[in-house]
Amino acid sequence: MRIALAAPYSWPEVRRGGERYLHDLAGWLSAAGHDVVQVTGTGRRVHRWAARRGLTPVDTFGLAAWAPLLRARCDVVHALVPSAALAARATGRPTLYTMLGLPTVEHFGRRPFDRQLFEAAVRRSQLVTALSPAAAAAVRAVVPAVAPDAVRVLPPGVRTDRFPPEPAPRTGPPRLLFPADASDPRKGLGTALAALDLVLDRLPATRLLVAGPGDPSTALAGASERVRAAVDVLGVGQLTEVPQRYRAATLTLLPARYEAFGLVLVESLASGTPAVALAEGGPLHVLDDPATGRLAPVGDVVALADAVVETVELAGRPGTPQRCAERASAWGWDATVGPAHEAVYAEVLANRRTSGEASTVGP
Repeated sequence: MRIALAAPYSWPEVRRGGERYLHDLAGWLSAAGHDVVQVTGTGRRVHRWAARRGLTPVDTFGLAAWAPLLRARCDVVHALVPSAALAARATGRPTLYTMLGLPTVEHFGRRPFDRQLFEAAVRRSQLVTALSPAAAAAVRAVVPAVAPDAVRVLPPGVRTDRFPPEPAPRTGPPRLLFPADASDPRKGLGTALAALDLVLDRLPATRLLVAGPGDPSTALAGASERVRAAVDVLGVGQLTEVPQRYRAATLTLLPARYEAFGLVLVESLASGTPAVALAEGGPLHVLDDPATGRLAPVGDVVALADAVVETVELAGRPGTPQRCAERASAWGWDATVGPAHEAVYAEVLANRRTSGEASTVGP
């Protein structure tokens, strides 16, 4: 099968979960014998023109992607942003659109054009997928007319060979790994620092390792001197360093809001390291076993600190690394996630429609 993967940014130029997903998906499909075409890039001329009109590179990516998608003549286009899905449909290609985020009415209220693009992509694509059951439910909430079977759950995977587990229990001074964008308030570094202040009362030797992209200075400026002294800013680091950071940590801490999946949580589990996150979105389905971590209610810093302390104790138990790795295997590319993508592509191709046929939503 000839498959086009269309997204504005690529890994490792941009190191986020969506770009990692695109990279690993392309690698698995190629290894499985498929002909993969990656269409990326934001088109500088188009962006300069659009930026003056309040549009982003994601909004305008479809304008840059249309011609490459037309030339590619693929069996299926897998679009990871709305404008790519619309560009693919404009070429007449069967299209799968994956919603990478957790859409909310409040989010779209700040940028109405984003909602228009999103709803158009949902209506025009042959099939829409989301990264978790929570994300799929959010898509249906934003576009309530969508047919019940038109939004599927299709999660990303983890390269378990790249994140081998450390079998030893995590002992010694607690090391909390924060692997997300430190400059994005949605990722929750400020929340992590507030919880750390409470954790230090009970576990004074705790260190918080800030190991993602972005500048943490804004969040750190609001923390106490004691908290700042317990933080090590590692930065994003080299790609080869990332697996070792997971294995060396006591736990991974991701108090993020609106998380559609939480790929860093699965990478942590694959490495044998339990995790703590908020009870919202994708983490609800990743950390659904208390043997692999804890979830804390949104907005409850005390509960988050309790979850960290409990998971530090959990990490020190001999059987925890193995249970974490076993849970992560549910998202292995070879066993589950890769074949699931092949099945969805085959379905999209089998149900190929022309632009004049019925849409996936009702009247």
